Amino acid sequence: MVKSIYDMIPVTWAIEFKDRDTAHAIYDSTMAKYDDNTFGSRTVNNDTWYIGTKLHDDEFKAKITEFLSQYNISVNQYTITKTAVGTFVNTFF
Repeated sequence: MVKSIYDMIPVTWAIEFKDRDTAHAIYDSTMAKYDDNTFGSRTVNNDTWYIGTKLHDDEFKAKITEFLSQYNISVNQYTITKTAVGTFVNTFF
């Protein structure tokens, strides 16, 4: 089966928390169980996590929500958005 370019290039998602301290505290507390192979690599800056993932949109949202709920972090404590960095598409093909 031939993979599309979107299956090979990570898409960057932002998970925004209410403030910097919350984002960093949750990042630190989830470090042991966070799996780069499942979600993609992540970094934290100010009040936001950035995750570069190869998962499809719905799959990523479901898995990251399930992961955060293991730490009693409800969906109203953060927002998940696809960033403008996203993926690069060459329009000259």
